[in-house]
Amino acid sequence: MKPISFLLLALICALSACNGQQKSNAKKMSDGIQALRKEHTPGSIPTSATGYYMRCKIDGKDWVATSMMPLKVDDRVLGYTEAGDYIGIPGITNNIRQGFKLTLGKSYNADLYIQNDKSLIDKNGDVILLDKESGKVEITKRDGDWVEGTFYFTAGSSKYDKKIQVTGGVFRVR
Repeated sequence: MKPISFLLLALICALSACNGQQKSNAKKMSDGIQALRKEHTPGSIPTSATGYYMRCKIDGKDWVATSMMPLKVDDRVLGYTEAGDYIGIPGITNNIRQGFKLTLGKSYNADLYIQNDKSLIDKNGDVILLDKESGKVEITKRDGDWVEGTFYFTAGSSKYDKKIQVTGGVFRVR
């Protein structure tokens, strides 16, 4: 009986070690993804309740940016999540005035990039960038260097049959 107990105990220990190794590998992969995201978004600034922020609902689910790019980098509001998703709102510059309204469509396209939705992977395994849509952006407040606004849009792509609704969007950036 003792050899079977010893064998069972050894098997349990080995399986526990494998599980720990899988968790370790998953953590290393997660850290690598985060490092890659930071590498491709140099100059991004962490979001906060009183500083930079961007949030909205995507098909009714909360979406919150964890970092954003300052307006001096690009003439658009760019918000990113830890997962590497992002939303880009065009036509927003440092000298934009309060009350400015922009209709999204043919000339100005917002970008929506969602990595963790398997339905948004094309036949080559690439994530589909959704950028064909209609919607609106409005600058609601101008306070010193800070620009605040609202947005909503419907996103789609020639590679994707479904439309995605982005609603209740707000941002603050400088």
